[in-house]
Amino acid sequence: MTGWQKVAALTALYVVGMLWVNWTMVRRVRGAVAARAAWTADDFDAVFADLDPRLAPAVRAAIAPWYGEGVVPRPEDTLRRFLKMDRGEVDDLVTDVAARAGLPPPGPALPDLPDVAAVVRYLSSSSRT
Repeated sequence: MTGWQKVAALTALYVVGMLWVNWTMVRRVRGAVAARAAWTADDFDAVFADLDPRLAPAVRAAIAPWYGEGVVPRPEDTLRRFLKMDRGEVDDLVTDVAARAGLPPPGPALPDLPDVAAVVRYLSSSSRT
């Protein structure tokens, strides 16, 4: 093989590899979209049925800007990894949810809240005290 033939073969191999990777990613995204489409606001609220009924709708409303229109959050959605929120945004989210639910503002030192469910449970526990 000459030098140009090697370059052409490697380029073709690279193109085929990129097409395969992109196609698998497209299939995963389509699967995730289909799974999310079946998830409703009532499903989200039902997960927290044993807690204060004001909290789940308040969390959904406060976190809506991080989701697309019509997409309902899932309890296991992580705040930092999935939603790309930093510590200040998480603190602002908790304060916003408390205001929407009519709860007193949370204290200045919030615990580490890893996911959406943790936000609901933290505010539920702080509203009981």
